[in-house]
Amino acid sequence: MNNKNIRIKSWNYILKSIKSSAALNIFSVIIAYFLYDIFFKISVVPGSLALAMLGICMVGPLVVGMRDRGSSRLHSVGLTGIFSIASIYFLFGVTLYYFYFLFMPMPTFARVLGTGVGVVLTIYWMIISARDVNKALTTSRFIEQTFEDAGDVLHYKLANMAKLERLLSTRSPSGKFHMWLVILIAPFSLVLGRILSPHFGPNGPLFIAALILFPVSQWLAGLMVRQYLVMIRLPITLERQSGKPVIVVE
Repeated sequence: MNNKNIRIKSWNYILKSIKSSAALNIFSVIIAYFLYDIFFKISVVPGSLALAMLGICMVGPLVVGMRDRGSSRLHSVGLTGIFSIASIYFLFGVTLYYFYFLFMPMPTFARVLGTGVGVVLTIYWMIISARDVNKALTTSRFIEQTFEDAGDVLHYKLANMAKLERLLSTRSPSGKFHMWLVILIAPFSLVLGRILSPHFGPNGPLFIAALILFPVSQWLAGLMVRQYLVMIRLPITLERQSGKPVIVVE
């Protein structure tokens, strides 16, 4: 693959990240401003934070692209992907969950409980995800089979992430257990939301939505961990060990 094609591919990844991030974060901005400023007239802070996230996810990939200089390095592609995943997480996890418990009027115990449980469960899921990925990488031939030595560079195909997902499902039974646990939170949240929503008055439907969508944000947090470990930390480690850049190929 010639350098021109590599540069085109590199900027294609960046442009895709910017487009997807922009669409998702604009949606977050609209929701945040509408719910917390216009409809409930509580605060402009959620909308302002969503607007700041939009700016970060627009500028971030461009900065990564300029540092990458069109070389299509795997860790650069992985970092641009993090911005896209973070945009989805911000929509489901921050805009629809954390903003609700941080800004909506509610008893102090409910605010502390909702925010605290959300943070603890998310961190827990990220730790479990990291442990299972590290276990899969150290107990399999994933690295040898997916990073091809092409002389002066190492090649990696983005489709190889599917191989890792299969390894996680077969070699990490605890990961499967916790994934099902996260999924099962959703129906429990629906029941809990219907029981507690009368205590939240007109905010009840939003409260239910926050609880139901929270497991989605947990899954996305785990996905960001996998993206970082496999597409950022791992290629940087391999580059240091081999002295060869890891680039993305078709």
